[in-house]
Amino acid sequence: MLKVNCLKKNYFPSVFILLLSLGVITGFSGCESSENQDITFVGGKIKNPKGKYVYLSSEKKVIDSARLDDHHKFAFELDSIKEGLYVFNHGPEFQYMYLQPTDSVMMYLNTWDFDESLIFSGKGSSKNNFLINLYLQQEKTEKKFKHNYKLSEQEFSALIDAGIQKQLELYDVFLGEQETEPSEQFDKLAKTGIYFPFYFMKEYYPFNHMWMLKLKDFPELSDEFYAYRKDLDLNDPDLIDYETYFVYTRTYLYHLAHKKKYLDPDDNNVELNFMKEVTEKITIPRLKDRLLATSAWRSLSNEHMTPEQHLAAQNYFFEHCQNEKIRSELKISLEQKEKLKSGQKLPELIVVDSHGNEVKVNQVTQDNHTVIYFWPNDLMQIEIVNEKLDKLQKKYPDVKFIGIERTKKHGEWTAFLESKELSADNQFKISEDSECYSWFEGDMARSIIVNKDGNVLNSYLFFTDKYFDMHVADLKKR
Repeated sequence: MLKVNCLKKNYFPSVFILLLSLGVITGFSGCESSENQDITFVGGKIKNPKGKYVYLSSEKKVIDSARLDDHHKFAFELDSIKEGLYVFNHGPEFQYMYLQPTDSVMMYLNTWDFDESLIFSGKGSSKNNFLINLYLQQEKTEKKFKHNYKLSEQEFSALIDAGIQKQLELYDVFLGEQETEPSEQFDKLAKTGIYFPFYFMKEYYPFNHMWMLKLKDFPELSDEFYAYRKDLDLNDPDLIDYETYFVYTRTYLYHLAHKKKYLDPDDNNVELNFMKEVTEKITIPRLKDRLLATSAWRSLSNEHMTPEQHLAAQNYFFEHCQNEKIRSELKISLEQKEKLKSGQKLPELIVVDSHGNEVKVNQVTQDNHTVIYFWPNDLMQIEIVNEKLDKLQKKYPDVKFIGIERTKKHGEWTAFLESKELSADNQFKISEDSECYSWFEGDMARSIIVNKDGNVLNSYLFFTDKYFDMHVADLKKR
């Protein structure tokens, strides 16, 4: 990874000149002259774009969008932003940006290698180059670490400490190259990006250690192994939208919930125990509600939970989640799942094809293992579904994937199919007048898994779930 650091640092001036020559940095000098107006500029060029738009988000909300021009260039001019973490989205990919008022940041990326190709230039670029390099380093470290869970507690801790020390040394080099000292907020973010991925691996250690060594009992670890926990702030408002911070927090709380099950087999409602840990340890409402929702959605698609466990988790969720939008979405989803349960035959579902002809989905799925998925409305989610669909179809050629649109008008829908180069043979639209529409209405990427006998194996899965692949693989085994 040192090579990556050096490459990006030394390559940057030539890239900046290249972008200038291509006309990517149009208006850049004008942006500098507007510093006193508190304008922040973000622009760049995308090679092999996967859509017509790019998005900039803050606090999980899109704050601006920009359309790519004929040369795949884009630009944002942001007025009076606050310092902090922002998210840049294009297609199914996203990456963090750290912005301060009056920054003028240019970026160049190739979607065929999104993270590895991403480079920044201009005022405010050095912090962003550090963060992307840190992400790439941690990604490689995690892949190499998988076999280390066999090690003893002491050996594993020594590797973790060495990994942290190496990252801190690289951070010190970065700090020494800066003309001005980074803000306290950036320093906190950078150190979270350094420490938390290693803490994440420590939270997973006892479970992976058990699995790899085929142990029956939960490992007894010294207090020193998790000594870092006492210094953690799980309620830092500056970090709650940083995925590294969120993933660690979620993993830590699930560790506690799973540990209860291992120590007491009768206390085996993991999702309920997770929610209890959330309400006990998390005080920021937005973070608490997001974590509670994570567990509620997971329990919704968990076919291994008993009805009593489902009910207990649902009741606890509605008692403690304050976000009305999340509460409303879950209520609708629970009603839909109640209408279509796992083990039942797929009901007669009438849809229309791209020519306006009525089609019975049951006839299309007959004698086929099938995944029925519903297109979301969110543009970024659509891109994620589309890319994941392509991969799954190639990996499971003997599984039928049927897409159903719920909200677009017919002409808009057929144009969508053409723009995404989707085969109309497996794409349909359900009318709002359909008797079954209420069973499937919504804007999330819901899916249903049906076996070749027409039996529903799972009535409520999210197509975007990272474990979705496992469910498709399991379908083939049945």
